[in-house]
Amino acid sequence: MEWERILLTYKQAADELKAKFDNIALQFKKLENTSPIFIVEARVKTIPSILAKARRKKIPMEEIEAEMWDIAGLRIICRFVDDIKTVVDIVKAREDMEIVEDRDYVTHMKPSGYRGYHLLVRYPVYTAHGRREVLCEIQVRTLAMNMWAVTEHSLRYKYKGMIPEEVSRRLTRTADAAFMLDTDTNIIKDDILEAEKSNKSRERIILDITNSIEALDSVAKVNEVAELYHKFVDVMDANDYTSLEGFYNEIRLITQAYNIR
Repeated sequence: MEWERILLTYKQAADELKAKFDNIALQFKKLENTSPIFIVEARVKTIPSILAKARRKKIPMEEIEAEMWDIAGLRIICRFVDDIKTVVDIVKAREDMEIVEDRDYVTHMKPSGYRGYHLLVRYPVYTAHGRREVLCEIQVRTLAMNMWAVTEHSLRYKYKGMIPEEVSRRLTRTADAAFMLDTDTNIIKDDILEAEKSNKSRERIILDITNSIEALDSVAKVNEVAELYHKFVDVMDANDYTSLEGFYNEIRLITQAYNIR
């Protein structure tokens, strides 16, 4: 098989998909201050990994590209369980890929304890030798689900697939704990997002105040600027958002008086 050509095609597909979903996350953050997409990871299986799976699954060499669905993989990690459905809906609404199959392991957990949502998509790439369609697996998980899955994968690799019973029981308990963490976090999701929004607003105001005082430094009297610096320090020490907003409005009036924008 022409492994270099084949894997370059899969890498192109994974890289393109990662760029697209990274851009979606950026748009959400810019327009809505938060995004259902927290992290996007892309990977392509190595040749030894492909051959080992083909041997384990009894896939003929000439059927690898058609039968092995996860040569190219995209992992989209969310912060909240609710975000998984949002991301899945985004993927299903796209017209630049075809959904071949989806598997909901969030609602229907695997016996191992694994949770996540998998979508198999057929994605067209335009290579140096023309258009090709490749299969790519998109996994959507929360941070807690991903932590568990990475741990389980490492242990499965260490024990060559035969995880000892005691370790398996501990993994099951860990899966339950991860699910409880996701459940509790999802309940207080609105509080978390509201707190983050408030913190971002505070950071923006502090930056605006700092920039305004620096601008005043070149046009206002020295003692006036020094007094503003001292007042700013006092407001920061008080750690009171209302006082910070009040000082921000005061600074805006002063900069307007000096015709600073």
